[in-house]
Amino acid sequence: MSVNAPLTHLHHLQGEGDQLLSLTALKVQLPAGYYAEAATRYRTLAAWLDREKSPMRGLIERVYAQGAMSYGAVIANKATNDEYDVDGMVEVKLSETTDPKWMLDTLFEAVRGEEGSLYHGMTTRHTRCVQVRYADKMHIDLTPAVLRAGQPERESVIFHHRPESPSVPGQHVIANPYAVGEWFQAQNPPDLAMYLGTEDNLHLLEKSVRAETEPLPEQKHPLELSRGLVTLQLVKRFRNLRYNNRDVRCPPGILLAYQIGSYECGGVGLGQAVLAHAVNLRALVSAAVAQNRLLHACNPVCPQDELTDRWPADMRDQITWLRDLEHLVSQLTIYVFGQPTIATRRDILADLFGETVAGHALTEFAERMGRDNADGSNRYRPGVGTLVLPAAPGLNLRGRPEPKTQFFGGPLLWRRG
Repeated sequence: MSVNAPLTHLHHLQGEGDQLLSLTALKVQLPAGYYAEAATRYRTLAAWLDREKSPMRGLIERVYAQGAMSYGAVIANKATNDEYDVDGMVEVKLSETTDPKWMLDTLFEAVRGEEGSLYHGMTTRHTRCVQVRYADKMHIDLTPAVLRAGQPERESVIFHHRPESPSVPGQHVIANPYAVGEWFQAQNPPDLAMYLGTEDNLHLLEKSVRAETEPLPEQKHPLELSRGLVTLQLVKRFRNLRYNNRDVRCPPGILLAYQIGSYECGGVGLGQAVLAHAVNLRALVSAAVAQNRLLHACNPVCPQDELTDRWPADMRDQITWLRDLEHLVSQLTIYVFGQPTIATRRDILADLFGETVAGHALTEFAERMGRDNADGSNRYRPGVGTLVLPAAPGLNLRGRPEPKTQFFGGPLLWRRG
């Protein structure tokens, strides 16, 4: 295997490795049934907040999705308990100087409701949000916010107060997660032909909801994905597995979205793109460790919104994540530029993204190859591990110069300005 392996300009899904990786990415996404259930619960919970006896009655301006749900990056949240989360902002008609403890306590009481009500035993008050946890391992996090007048769209004040320290004053924090989601989608328009030779479609959600509750964004069809979004989903899955049994805070998804959205990997295959992003993530953390400083990143639309305000807390946080990224880069380098057998590919995918999803991806790959063999459409080249794929109809794949990338710590020369 050459350190400076050449990057060939082929389809984004150019062979066995990319096919398996794309199937793995699809397996870690939120199933359509769960997405529809999440939308129903989100609408019901928003209506519950404004019920007649709610302490939030008349105070809510609107409820809208934030975080991964807003830009399509929701995945299985944990390795062992397969949780899914929905993050929502509860925009309230109050002063920016409202006491943080009062605000979070009041939202908690509004959600929990009276003893015997639906959410009474399912609700937890956290430092910045109130969480409702369902029996099927889905949870919804609601963050109260006050819109800042005269500022960019949806720039808000959110509230920070530790429930375990009731006597310690809370804080007011400027945030605009909505802007990060819009920015990420603008940076990563659909450009990936997730063409898998099937007629499978995701069930999209209806958009009819209460006027004061914005609907969850429609779940993205595979052909609407970008390499940046697929990379973000896979990196989040990898992170979740690595941190599954660690009692420490992990790198936040919004920071990963900013770091991945800020880097342009060019017109390369899916596996090469994920690897290039992983190398860039490693380089960012490695530089901070080498310079004995903590990572610092701000919302690209709202500079007062610090994305690293709670992670990393210290150098140990960074070193732990750096070691994880070194492992990710090492394994992906073998996967992309080595000559692994299909069994080795499966082992690498299982190590990085989970045994179950890797097994399902391999099974589906084998079944599709079998169906293609039966109808004579199989374009697989035995012994080479290459699939000759037709371009997906109706897709406009953006042609870009190939990046000059060295995958063993060398320069990454293809960046956005």
